[in-house]
Amino acid sequence: MDSKHTQSLTSFVAISAYVAATVLISGQFNELVPEPYMDEIFHVKQAKTYCEGRWFEWDAKITTPPGLYLPAAVLHRLLPKWFPCSVDGLRSLNAVLLCILPWLNSRIMSHFRTTPYPPYPGVKPRVRFLIPEDDIILEAIVISCFPIAYFSGFLFYTDLASLISILACYDQSLTGRHFTAGLLGLLSCTFRQTNVIWVGFIAGSALVAQFKTIPTIPGEPTKSTSLQLQPKLFDPPLMDCSLRVHLNFSLRSLIIGVSLNFISVLWVMYPYLGVVACFVVFLIWNGGIVLGDKSSHEVIAHFPQVYYFVAFAVIFLTPLLIDQVLIRRSLAGLCRSYSLVLKTISACLVMLWTVYKFTYEHPFLLADNRHYVFYVWRRVFKFHYTVKYAFVPGYLVCMRLLWERLARSYTITLLSMLFYSIGLLMTLVPSPLIEPRYFLVPYVLLRLHIRPVVEESKSWSLRLVGEGSLYGVINALTLGMFLYRPWKTQPGQWEGTWQRFMW
Repeated sequence: MDSKHTQSLTSFVAISAYVAATVLISGQFNELVPEPYMDEIFHVKQAKTYCEGRWFEWDAKITTPPGLYLPAAVLHRLLPKWFPCSVDGLRSLNAVLLCILPWLNSRIMSHFRTTPYPPYPGVKPRVRFLIPEDDIILEAIVISCFPIAYFSGFLFYTDLASLISILACYDQSLTGRHFTAGLLGLLSCTFRQTNVIWVGFIAGSALVAQFKTIPTIPGEPTKSTSLQLQPKLFDPPLMDCSLRVHLNFSLRSLIIGVSLNFISVLWVMYPYLGVVACFVVFLIWNGGIVLGDKSSHEVIAHFPQVYYFVAFAVIFLTPLLIDQVLIRRSLAGLCRSYSLVLKTISACLVMLWTVYKFTYEHPFLLADNRHYVFYVWRRVFKFHYTVKYAFVPGYLVCMRLLWERLARSYTITLLSMLFYSIGLLMTLVPSPLIEPRYFLVPYVLLRLHIRPVVEESKSWSLRLVGEGSLYGVINALTLGMFLYRPWKTQPGQWEGTWQRFMW
């Protein structure tokens, strides 16, 4: 058997094992947790209301749109015998999405598979390490086992459908099917309102890609290449850019490029602008972004959320970040010279101030001991009042590690990274509650852009084994705790019922 057939067989076995494990675990959820649990209580009730045709009844405790319930109601109406509107049936929708996730991940990674880099003339090109298609499928399965995504696929929650719709939107955008991408972006907003922000990131990336048919001008802007005489977009890869030198120039070149090519830009952008227009109509009609009870979801300036996210991302990306060159470059980027040391100290001071001024402890955070964040916050952050400040240098190192890892991948440019960062800030900072599920979409988008280079051709498979092992251990622990280690509350607390630990 040649290597190609061996790889195909390996991929088939891996996919079969993934689907089989998903089906078996889904069966365990339905057998051991037959009743709706936690937020499922509200979601299942609302879905059943729609299945019964009562379209105008709404539970005020639900704060997200009805995108999760409409497909269930339609399936129940069309196939009442095959799709009962039961807890098992409703959960099966997410289990199906969980089986689709590897395929979608592999499609997005395939867009970056053959991207030459550096992606502009004037610099000696290097050959990207081309991963075989079957190996991409294996990596896609690993990413699909990301614990937050995998766990949510067994409950009737909105998180997985939200992620799937955003990834489908991004895939169609990368393919150049912008109208379809716009429709999928609109669909994603029916699962979670903040997805409109990630549609904005996708639109920004599509805008940048529109100009990439004209090669970018390499190097720093000079007097001989004044912006007024430059018809090309200046958007260098992260590896070759300096924020201080290039960001302003890139933004100005983008603005001028849009003004000079307004019609062609509008032709690409109108599907995404349509999503934004629909969302504005929703905001006006609803009187705000939150449906139902708005009292527990008030918008605040919660800047430390970004720090929690970068630390969270580095923890789960550890197998891909343990690299001597990467760590050395990251530390050098913070303290290679006296000027960098001063900038690092200044950044730490600003971050310390934001931690002092904007750290927020939501009432729900320490009111519910069924979530892991409860224990992290109580036993780590509240161990001593200085702990939250002690983590600041670590946050900064995490940011630099992620920057260098993305820069090495050559899959994202300065402007695309700017759009991603804006999306991250707009998604996380206004949220008062620390909730790992809010990290799901930005994390998966980040992970899909991390690709191997030539120097990693021999170690990449080992890194994926490490990543898959990390995810597997965490999934085994969290799923095992949820399914097999329930605990009963005292009478009067959650009605004295069996409770379970979860994300």
